Amino acid sequence: MNSFFDLDNPAWRFVGKFFDACFLSVIYLIFCIPIFTIGAANSALYYVFLKLAKDEEGYLIRDFFKAFKQNFKQGTIVWLILFIVGIVLIVDIYYFKFIPTTKGLFMYYLFWIIFLFYSVINLYIFPLISKFENTTKNMFKFSFIMSIRHLGWTTLMMILAIVIILSATRVPPVLVFIPGILAFFNSYIFNHIFDIYIRKMNENNLTDSTNIEQE
Repeated sequence: MNSFFDLDNPAWRFVGKFFDACFLSVIYLIFCIPIFTIGAANSALYYVFLKLAKDEEGYLIRDFFKAFKQNFKQGTIVWLILFIVGIVLIVDIYYFKFIPTTKGLFMYYLFWIIFLFYSVINLYIFPLISKFENTTKNMFKFSFIMSIRHLGWTTLMMILAIVIILSATRVPPVLVFIPGILAFFNSYIFNHIFDIYIRKMNENNLTDSTNIEQE
């Protein structure tokens, strides 16, 4: 019984992280107010939660500010690209919805398929920016590749998002905490996925170092 009330108990640590997710969600939304800062805010949110999920948490707000500044340029560029593409896709879907022809129906479903790929890229790209350094072009490429290669995890995160958002709509004030809650749960999955690639990079570096020494 005493262990249940121990604050180092894994269950209590998880609860503490969950409340951190709710708190940081409010900070995140404040930083999203100018709209063009949403990309940097997304990257900062995942920077904090990828650490939190690995028990590497430090100072939530300080780490958020640090990542926001560090990834501001790339996060903003990526967000503006996604924003423009998203608007175009939504307009096209809405337009072809009212074209009662075979071609119109085909285009309607085609743009929905493209929107699905767009959504999974959106899901992966900001965690990638927060974890790795690479060109913006490669960030888009790796987001797409990872989302397909780890389709099971991608599907799980999409379903999780739908379930949590639909559940929260029953209590509208809870929607304020959704960004942090989703990032919190997704970070456990992203850490699992990213660790696969980090191990491969470390193995390649070790192989390269061995080859250099042999030469």
